[in-house]
Amino acid sequence: MSESLSQQVVDVYHSLVDASLRQTPFDGKSKRAFNAWQKRARRIVKKALGEMPTGKVDFELRRETVEETKSYLWERLFYTTRPGLQASAYLLTPKNTRLPAPGVLALHGHGREGKEGPVDPESIYHGFAWPFVEKGCVVLCPEQIGFNERAVPEGKVTYEVLVHGLNMLGHTLIGLRYWDLVRAFDLLQDMKTVDRSRIGVMGLSLGGEMTVFLSALQTRVKAACVAGYLTSHLNTFLDRPHCTCGHLRDLARHFEHVDLAALIAPRPLFLEAGREDPDFLYKDAQALVRDLRQVYNLHGLPRSHLGIHVHGGGHEIYGDKSVPWMVKRLNE
Repeated sequence: MSESLSQQVVDVYHSLVDASLRQTPFDGKSKRAFNAWQKRARRIVKKALGEMPTGKVDFELRRETVEETKSYLWERLFYTTRPGLQASAYLLTPKNTRLPAPGVLALHGHGREGKEGPVDPESIYHGFAWPFVEKGCVVLCPEQIGFNERAVPEGKVTYEVLVHGLNMLGHTLIGLRYWDLVRAFDLLQDMKTVDRSRIGVMGLSLGGEMTVFLSALQTRVKAACVAGYLTSHLNTFLDRPHCTCGHLRDLARHFEHVDLAALIAPRPLFLEAGREDPDFLYKDAQALVRDLRQVYNLHGLPRSHLGIHVHGGGHEIYGDKSVPWMVKRLNE
């Protein structure tokens, strides 16, 4: 009897998933309907992210040279994102290229390496920041809250306390990270070495998720590449144990991943998915692209504006298709 009572809890959960999931799907019947949906959906996403700072804050930018060669300058930056909060980042500037150049935000995911990942060829990111530099892009690799230099120090306020405490106060950790990236985008856009109208965003896992939120709400983003994230809520966060990165109140109630991706449309979007990724299923990513294609067709855009590369690896960035795609979109 106790087993059946326990199973009832799971059964009720699944019934709630079936009844509640995706109540605000994108409307692709016409451009007018789609534009109206985007406005409404962006308001919902902003509310889910929690309260945001108001007023301007100086960057108080500090720069340190990490390495300088004949082909690039590698700097470490410190800058203010909100009162009392500083972020760190790597800035990679190519030499022997025409400036101002296109810019790229290269975003790491959930892991202790933080901003080291995008510059480390031996990591799951395969140093994807460097091919952008080789192709003449200025790359900013910001460190996200909770990792490496910005890890939560040992004490009573643990990472979990931070996540749940912010939720209780009307804020979210994803919202804090989002605002950090808004400031990172502002910083990159203000640099004289960067063409402010040609900036893209690319990230893996949590970095892919943050690429989605930043690109969805900041239409300044010219192109986005999402690796190891855009698949479905149903088969990831709602279906198995997962990190807290994807849990935002009411988000799945309104949207599936395809709807979040639709907030980037009709700007260029590219997905990377690994056949061996156990958590973000490549078949879901393929289905998402098929479903979203109607929006790009609605706007009369070429197939190159929406693409996907399914590689043979796992939860990682390959970059052999996505990086050239991004560079081409930024130079169009």
